[in-house]
Amino acid sequence: MKNLLIVFFVVIFLLMLFLFPFKIRMAGHLNLIEMKVFYCFKILFFKLLCGMAEVDGFGKIQYKNSNNIFDEDIDKDFAGNFAKEILSELNVKKIELFFTGGLEEDSYSSALICGSVSSIVYGLYGYLSQQYKNVKLYEDITPTFEESNLELTFDVVISVSMFQIIRSIIVAKIRTKKSKELKNER
Repeated sequence: MKNLLIVFFVVIFLLMLFLFPFKIRMAGHLNLIEMKVFYCFKILFFKLLCGMAEVDGFGKIQYKNSNNIFDEDIDKDFAGNFAKEILSELNVKKIELFFTGGLEEDSYSSALICGSVSSIVYGLYGYLSQQYKNVKLYEDITPTFEESNLELTFDVVISVSMFQIIRSIIVAKIRTKKSKELKNER
């Protein structure tokens, strides 16, 4: 009887891990004047992709990743199909946006910039609140008048389950296989 109870609870535990959603966190900081982006993509407490990207003097984007479990030799067709599938399965829970911006000694332009960012943020929130229920938005838009800066810090929390991820992988593999067969027939 004890063995049956242990097996039952292990099966229920694994089923709960498989079906119940967990949180994915994407955070970043964008500095538009210096053309630098700092980013971090975490699932639970595992950092999948963290680093910095910047535009050099020649207009090329340079990446410096501290954590990157994604390889360079990933199939682009599969990645595109997987991105389409997983984006349809995600549920956005929380968005935090902090914007600090303005131009030195130009309060008119600073106010226009902050007003435009505020309009874009609330337009995005309106769209997301129609797509997902219980989306929370925390925003702080601060104009600066004594220095020139355009900085955006964001934190997005998304929930997804292992079942949805595995389903997206299978569907993306099938679609990639079909598209490669169609290309080979031509």
